[in-house]
Amino acid sequence: MKRMRHILMWIGLIMTAMTAEAQSVMPVLRVEMNGSFTQNMSSYVNGTMELTDTDGSVVSLPAKFKTRGATASQYMMKPSFNMKLRTTDYSAEADSALLGMRSCSSWILDAMAIDRICMRNRVAFDIWNEFSRLPYDTQFDGRNGTEGRFVEVYINGTYYGIYCMSDRINRKLLDLKKTRENADGSSTIRGVLYKSGTQDVADQNNVGYSADSGACVISYHNAWELTYPEDLGGAVAWAPLQDAFNNGQTAAYVKRYFYLDNLADYQIHVMALSIADNWGNKNHFVSVRNITKSIDDPTEAEADKRRFVMTPWDLDTSLGGAYDGSCYNGTYTDWPVSGVNSNQPYPISAVHYDAEYTLTVYRRWREVRNGPFSPDSVNAKLERYRDLFIQSGAWQRMVDHFEAKSSKPQYVTDLAREISLIEAWYANRFAEMDTFFGITPIDEVPEMSTDEAYYDLLGRKMSSRPCTAGIYIHGGKTIVIVE
Repeated sequence: MKRMRHILMWIGLIMTAMTAEAQSVMPVLRVEMNGSFTQNMSSYVNGTMELTDTDGSVVSLPAKFKTRGATASQYMMKPSFNMKLRTTDYSAEADSALLGMRSCSSWILDAMAIDRICMRNRVAFDIWNEFSRLPYDTQFDGRNGTEGRFVEVYINGTYYGIYCMSDRINRKLLDLKKTRENADGSSTIRGVLYKSGTQDVADQNNVGYSADSGACVISYHNAWELTYPEDLGGAVAWAPLQDAFNNGQTAAYVKRYFYLDNLADYQIHVMALSIADNWGNKNHFVSVRNITKSIDDPTEAEADKRRFVMTPWDLDTSLGGAYDGSCYNGTYTDWPVSGVNSNQPYPISAVHYDAEYTLTVYRRWREVRNGPFSPDSVNAKLERYRDLFIQSGAWQRMVDHFEAKSSKPQYVTDLAREISLIEAWYANRFAEMDTFFGITPIDEVPEMSTDEAYYDLLGRKMSSRPCTAGIYIHGGKTIVIVE
C-alpha cells in the first residue's frame, strides 16, 4: 500500500509538472504574405500560415489576409487581421479545426492593440459563453460568442507579439438557415445576420443603403452591416431590422419578436463589466434564423425561428478599459451601474420599464452573481491568462520588442500589478451591482421590509404604495407591480 501511495504521488508530481510545462508555452503562428501589408489593406492578399501548437505539432495551410477594424489604421505596428484558409490553388475556402476550436475557414487575428493587458475581449467573451447561451440548440452547444486562443505572431519573419486567434460570429455558429438557391436562378433569403456600427456609409445623417446595399442607415446615425448574406443586400434582407426600429418601439413588439432572457443577459453583461463601447447602436450582432417564417406560426418552435437574438462583439473596453487604452494603473472608466441602466439601447429601451423584463433582469443577476460574475470567477480568468503570458515569457518578449520601437501599441510593463488593480476595480463594481439590485437589503436585512410599508430594491422606504410598474418589497416579500 505504501509503495502504491509513492507511485501515485510520483504520478501526481509528473502530471503537475506536465501541466505547468504546457501552461508555460504559447502556440506560435507564422504568417507569410505575398508582399508587405499596407495601412489600407482592404483587399485580401494570398499567403500561408504555419501554426505550431504547444505539443510541437505543426499545421501549415494556404491562407489569405487583410487588415481589419478601425484601430488597424492607427496601430500598424501591431495590426489586426482577418485570415481565411484556402485550398492549395486559393480558389475555395478550406475549413480546419485549429487549437481545438471548431472547424472553420475564417478566423480573426486580434492584435488587442488598445488593450493594455491584451485579454479584456477574451475574458469578457469567456464570461458571456459561460452564462449565456442561444435560446435554441445548435451543434456548438448553443454558443453565442467567439472562442479564442492566445498565440505569438510573426508576420513575414518579424515578431509582432501576443494575438488572440478566434473564430467568428457567423451563420454556422448561430445556426441560421442558409440562403436557398432556386431552380430559376433566384435566391430565397432565410437566415440574416446584422452587425451594428459601420463606416461603409459615409453619410449617416440620412436613412438609406450603401451603394451595394451591404450596409444601411436605419435611422439617424444608426448604421448596420449585413454580415449574412453579405452579397444579397436589399429590401428583403433589411426588412426585418427596418421593421423592428421603425415599428417596434413598444414593449409588446419586443416581447413578441425578441427573447427577454437574451436581452437581460446582454444588459447584465454590459452593466457588470462596464463595457463602455457596447451600449447603444454599436458593437453587437442581431440575427434571425429564418425570416421566411411567421411569428404567428401555431407551432412555437417554428414561430421562434422568426425571433431576433442579440450577440455581443468587440468587448475590449470591458473591465474598466477605454477605447484608446488611456485607462490603466488603477484609473479606470467610471461609468456607474445606474448610468448604464438609464441609457438603454433598442430593443432594451422598449422593455426597460416592463415589469416582466425588469423582474427577468433582477432574477438573472441573482442567478449569476455567485457563478461566472463572482469576483473569484472573474479573477480566475484574469489570472489564468496572466500566468500564461508571464510564464511563457511571451509578455516580456512583447514588451522588449516594442520598448525598442518608436511606435508602440498600448501595454503595461508590469502585467501582474495591472491585473491586481483590475481585480480591485471589479470587486467594487460587483458591490455596486449588488447595491443597485438591492441584494444586501433583501438578503441581509429582511426584517426591514416585514411591516406594511413598500420598499424599492435599494431598501428605501416609500411613503405610499408605488404607482409605477416595477419590483418592490412589501410584507417581507418581493412583489411585481404591473401598470
